Amino acid sequence: MHMANQIAPATFAATPRLRSPIDLRIKGEDLFVSGRFHRWQATVALGSDLDQLVAQIAIDATSPDSLTDGKDEQNLFAFSSHEVTAQGEGTYRAKGRLTTSAGDFPLTLDIQIPDGHTAFFMIAAKLDRETVGDGWSELVTGSGAGGIDAERLLDPRTGVRDLPVAAA
Repeated sequence: MHMANQIAPATFAATPRLRSPIDLRIKGEDLFVSGRFHRWQATVALGSDLDQLVAQIAIDATSPDSLTDGKDEQNLFAFSSHEVTAQGEGTYRAKGRLTTSAGDFPLTLDIQIPDGHTAFFMIAAKLDRETVGDGWSELVTGSGAGGIDAERLLDPRTGVRDLPVAAA
């Protein structure tokens, strides 16, 4: 009698890991953004210097401040503006301070608010490994539960789903 080896398929509990929050405090004449945003998706371009990158980050403005109850949860980074100027229709440049695990640094951040009804806005900045600190690998790999839409589906508090992200 010949018995074939039977291997049960492995099952893994899908435990979503939300991204570290991005804390933004941007205040200008025509623009006000304030909160800790957990749902974001980064696109990064590394230059010839692998310790520098240009990051474009789509942020879901509907992601609530308290997706987790971990008050000690470390931000990916925090940015607070001291000057905001309009650069064109729906485009702004904010000068301010970047705060990360590595310290506090001056930063210029570009903000784009897409036309139409969308819950997303874009931020972009040139960043380097030294100033980003512990969040570097998360930013470069975009680690999380499969993107903004996957996180929206996992969050029972989300009322808006499957919104397109406008291309920059």
